[in-house]
Amino acid sequence: MSSRHPRGFTCGRRTFVPPRLVAAALGTANGLPPAWDGLAYSSDDIVKLLTCTLQAHRGPVHHGVVLNLRGTDAGTIWTAWRDHTAPYLAIMLPDCPATTADGSEACSEFAGHPGAHSWELADPVLPPALLSAFGPLLTEQAQPPDGRLLDAATRFHRPTTNRNTAP
Repeated sequence: MSSRHPRGFTCGRRTFVPPRLVAAALGTANGLPPAWDGLAYSSDDIVKLLTCTLQAHRGPVHHGVVLNLRGTDAGTIWTAWRDHTAPYLAIMLPDCPATTADGSEACSEFAGHPGAHSWELADPVLPPALLSAFGPLLTEQAQPPDGRLLDAATRFHRPTTNRNTAP
C-alpha cells in the first residue's frame, strides 16, 4: 500500500456467497473463451466471503468480487447485494485502469466505480472484542452459517487486481 494518507475507509460490509451465485458466476466464467492457462473455473476459485471494497457509502447497495478472472485485463465477476438480503447477480466488469503515479499499485475496483481508488482507502479496523468473536468465522469461510451478515467494521483483504501477466 502506498505511504499516502488514506482519503477514507472502505465500506467493509460482508456477506457470504449463496450457492445460486456460485453457479451463476461459474456459468459466466466458464462460458468465456478459455483463460491463458486453459483451465476451467471451479468452486475453489470463488470468493466465499464477499466484502464491499468501495469507499464507505450511505446507500444500502454493496458490491464485492465473486471471481477474479485469469489473464491480462480479463476483468472480474462482481456481485451486488442490499443490506439484509443475499447477493442477487453476477456480472463481469472490466478492471479500473487507474494506477498510482509511479505505477506500483493498480486499483482493485471495477472501471467507473464510485469513490476513491483502492490504494487511497484504509480497511476498517476490527476492535479486539469483535476480532475474538468473528475471527473463527473469517477463517472458516467454506462453511458459513446460512444468511449471516458480518459487521461492516471487520478487517479484510481486498482482492488483487487482475492485471496479472500471462506466462
